[in-house]
Order: sequence, then structure tokens, then C-alpha cells
Amino acid sequence: MTSRSIDVTALGPGGEGFGTVDGVRVSIDGALPGERWSVVREGRGWAAGSCEIASPDRVAPGCAVFGRCGGCTWQHAGPALQREAHLDRLRRGLPASLRTTPIAYVPSELRYGYRTRARLAWSVRKDGVRLGFRARRSDDLVDIPGCPVLDAAISDALPAMRSALRALGGRGEVALALGEGGRPVASLHPAASFGSEGFTVGRELCVAGFAGVALWAPGASAPQVDGDPRPVTLGADGAPLHAAIAGFAQAHASLNGALASHVATEAAAGERTVIELFAGAGNFTVLLAANARRVAAVEGDAAAVEALRANVALRGLGNVTVRHAAVDGSVDLRRADVVVLDPPRGGARDACEAVAKAGVRRVVYVSCDPETLGRDLGVLLGTHEVLGITAFEMFPQTPGVEAVVTLVRAGRSPKAAPRA
Repeated sequence: MTSRSIDVTALGPGGEGFGTVDGVRVSIDGALPGERWSVVREGRGWAAGSCEIASPDRVAPGCAVFGRCGGCTWQHAGPALQREAHLDRLRRGLPASLRTTPIAYVPSELRYGYRTRARLAWSVRKDGVRLGFRARRSDDLVDIPGCPVLDAAISDALPAMRSALRALGGRGEVALALGEGGRPVASLHPAASFGSEGFTVGRELCVAGFAGVALWAPGASAPQVDGDPRPVTLGADGAPLHAAIAGFAQAHASLNGALASHVATEAAAGERTVIELFAGAGNFTVLLAANARRVAAVEGDAAAVEALRANVALRGLGNVTVRHAAVDGSVDLRRADVVVLDPPRGGARDACEAVAKAGVRRVVYVSCDPETLGRDLGVLLGTHEVLGITAFEMFPQTPGVEAVVTLVRAGRSPKAAPRA
């Protein structure tokens, strides 16, 4: 049996390390950059042996199901190594001309207990209720008693959720978040119809301390609602920010203020017109409105638009207009001085083509996916130039990283753009 040593040089999204043997890339589960591992020949490939030299950045995972659960796959890497891996992933996603551009990095102060929303799966069987996340590289369900990455109020509510799910039976998914008063809220999505007893789940959970529960029966046009199931975060302006039921909100509440403030500063919107694309419930809108002459917030999801309008009305923001429309190449950007966009993982190629065509003075692009970010920047670089890139560690213990890229129209002096 042929055995070789391999130096691990990169960290993969699943927590695997990568190195090369005779020009062949080899993946080793659980290995970290800076380590040396033995590998043995198996058929045409190589299989991991043992760690010969461990990385000083290796740490003990804080979760009992690490390695089985498909989430938080970087728990064995220390903060410094996670930072470098985040920056490496971001650089590799960028167009080649930007890969040497300096990237600022805003770290999280919390390693665990930071996540204020999550989607779990459940399965009720004869031997009990299983509630947890999908397994690594599998659709199998990993049952969890609690989750150290979740905010304590959500993790501590899992036993009550497990008990209540007996009445629903079957299987399904539940979106958990924090709601009014910092209490958990839930949006339940059973996979199949259920008996009348299942409709008691929401009341049972509210008695157990939940702020609200939405139960989506299969085929129903609206959920059964008990209490107030809307997620609530603290807006960057210091006022509550309500999301739609089971709607999107930044999962890292304590770092979100820094992210939103950075976006508002980079927008440099003083006395100018801002068009915000993919505005969601208004996480950035409420800060942009503090300095801009006018903000047009565009969002394609009807429930998010309703939440956005409510958040704008709560603050009495008379300089904000909300538009319910698909965010694509048809959005008219000719009157925009600044465009801020925060698309989902799929990116915003069509919108970026519209930005380039309109020759918008200043663009702030917020992305949670380095690969689609790089693709879309490739569209913008024909008409715009990058002023700066900042990465935010919104997802510690995972390969996820949030990036903010600021661009100005090519040939336009950065000094000519007003600063907030």
C-alpha cells in the first residue's frame, strides 16, 4: 500500500482540507490549512490517513453533533484561520482584475449564540420526535437537543417545539426567529395534511413562551396565526424592525448594525436620490433615508413589501417611496444618483446590466455569495470602478461571508461623491 504525506493548503466549505499529490487535488475531511496528513493509495485515488502535523489554529468544536450535522462546518478552525478562509473564498470569487484589491474585514465578537433565525426539519416517528438540521452531504435528519450557534432564546425553546410537534405528526420544516420581546416565533410548514389536533400547536407554543406561531396547512392560502409570529430585530436606527412572517432578516443581529451603517456611509447619499433594489423589510432603507433627499425602495416579495411599508410608517419617513415590483433589468434607474442592492444568493445580473446602462454615479452592492458577486461585478466593471471592498463575518463557524462593494462611474473622481 502506497503512503504519502500531503500539505493541506485550503479549507473547503464542508470543513474539508485540500492539498495535492502528484498534481492531483485531494480532499481530507476535517483537515485544516497548515497541517500535514498522511494519505494512502486506494484504487485510482487517495484516502486520508492520519494527521502528522496539526495546525496551531485547530480548536475544539463547540457542538456535540459537529461532523454529523451539515451546518457550521468550520467549528474546528480558529477565528484567524476562518478569517483567512473567508477572504480567500471572496477573492477567488472576484473578477481576476480585483483579486489583489485590499479587502477590509469586520469580525464577529460572538463565535456562538449569534444566530437569530434558522430553518429546521422535523419527523415524528413511533420512537419519538426528531428535530434538527440536515446531515452533512445527506438529506438525513440529525436530531439536536439544542444548538450552540443559535441565540439562547431559540435554542432553549427547542424542547417545547419538539413536544408540540407530536400533535402535527408527519414531517415538515419550521422557521424559527426572535419576535416581540426577544421571544421565539415559529412558522410551521407540515409536508402533509394533519388532524384537528394539529391546529392546537400554535396555542400550545404560545403558552410555552413563544411570541407567535404561524401554521401553514398544505394547500391553504394563508396560515393559522396564534400570537404575533413576525420576526423582530433591532434596526440599525435603534427602532424595532419587523419582517414578514418567516421572512428574511439578517441572522447575525449584533453585527447587523455595523453592516447597515457601513452601507449607509458608502452610499454617501446626502441630498441625493437613492434607489434601493431588493429592499426587503427595510434593513438598509431606514438608515439611507436619514441622509438622502429621496429613497425609492423596490422589492419583489409582497409580504416583505407589506413589512417594509409598516417599518417606514412607524418611523414617519416621508422621503421614502416603496414599490412592489420585480427587480430585473426593467427597473428604471435613470433618476438614481445612488443604487444600493442586496440580492439573494442568485445575484442580480439583469439589475447590474440596468445599472451599467443607466450610468449610475455610485453603486453599493451587498452580497452573501462571492461567486454571483464576481459574476455581477464583471458586468459593472465595463462602466464602473471599484472604490472599496469590505467583508463582514456575519456567519462565524461557516464558510458564509457577507461582502459590500462600493463602485463609482468610471472616470468620476471619488472626491466628487458627497459623503454622509
